[in-house]
Amino acid sequence: MAVPHEHAVGMTATGGTPSRYDVAVVEPDARHRMRLGTHLAGAAQFESIDELVQHLRPGRPVVAVFGPAVAVPYGFQRVQRIATAHPQLGVVFAVEEMTAEILQAAIRSGARDTVSLHDGASLNEAVARVGNLLAGVAVTSVPALTETRVTPGRLIVVFSMKGGVGKSTIAINTAVTMSRLSPERVALVDADLQFGDVAVLLGLPPQHTIADAAASLQFADPELLRNLLTKHESGVYVLPAPTEPMIGVTLPPDELVGVCNALQTICAYVVVDTPTQFDESTLALVEAADDVLLVGSMDIPSIKNLKIGIQALDLVGIAGPKLRLVLNRANTQVKLDVREIEHVLGMRADFPIPSDIAVPIAVNEG
Repeated sequence: MAVPHEHAVGMTATGGTPSRYDVAVVEPDARHRMRLGTHLAGAAQFESIDELVQHLRPGRPVVAVFGPAVAVPYGFQRVQRIATAHPQLGVVFAVEEMTAEILQAAIRSGARDTVSLHDGASLNEAVARVGNLLAGVAVTSVPALTETRVTPGRLIVVFSMKGGVGKSTIAINTAVTMSRLSPERVALVDADLQFGDVAVLLGLPPQHTIADAAASLQFADPELLRNLLTKHESGVYVLPAPTEPMIGVTLPPDELVGVCNALQTICAYVVVDTPTQFDESTLALVEAADDVLLVGSMDIPSIKNLKIGIQALDLVGIAGPKLRLVLNRANTQVKLDVREIEHVLGMRADFPIPSDIAVPIAVNEG
């Protein structure tokens, strides 16, 4: 086929051997094809998918970069078919706008990565990473995050029966604390598909979401999963909720748990912020968890809901000794003290957290 892509292999930080794989650009639009060719010096250029297929050689690894004109429903279908038929083909999409719909469609088509058409550095990194994976070369620039763990990481689920008690703040701070204490990677997952706030609280523009991760499970690819995580400045790897509320739409419980289990293979800790509703998905996450942080605050409605939640979890028998009670704003003077609440609930408050004006200030500042 074409000239091997020596720029991405020999000149980038990922390293590799120039002859181990080829790179091809597929884009009907001449302007976009020229731009991609400029980013990927030495890559073969094709106007159509059919032209690419004619030049594929059995057993020869090829990274195919598909441009914006291919990133349409029919194009995704064609790419999925050829990626299935040619296992030596590694798919990367270069698009003009990274929307959730395009990312999901790209993942379903078999893409190993999706990057901006205008980001030459990210495009070269993606090509080198996928090419080295296809060729069986160690990827030196990617940290140990993509190395699967011998034992699964610990799954920590944060749950409350009532909104406004600081559940998401607790989840975020738990993840940040674990990241500071552990030399290994920590993931934070926002499983509230309707009203997840993790990305907003962290001031983190979502690039990929838990919906994209669920769509990627079929490929069982740790490298693809790693690419869906966004690293926050705290060191935590974040998988946000969808940017648009999925009203009336849910991910099946097994997919939510599957995403968390997949993250456990590449992270030492996975912290999950759940919605404040007792549904099948939440129960599945609670059952799969190693630790469950049940969050409440110092007011009668919250205590009532905590009691109901504890009784419900006892009834289905899925929490047991892994349940930990977190009382937020425990120093608030509201004619209730922690010991009274412990007596009512029949369990000890493992983590009484004092109120601090710094919390709302930090939230508003992102």
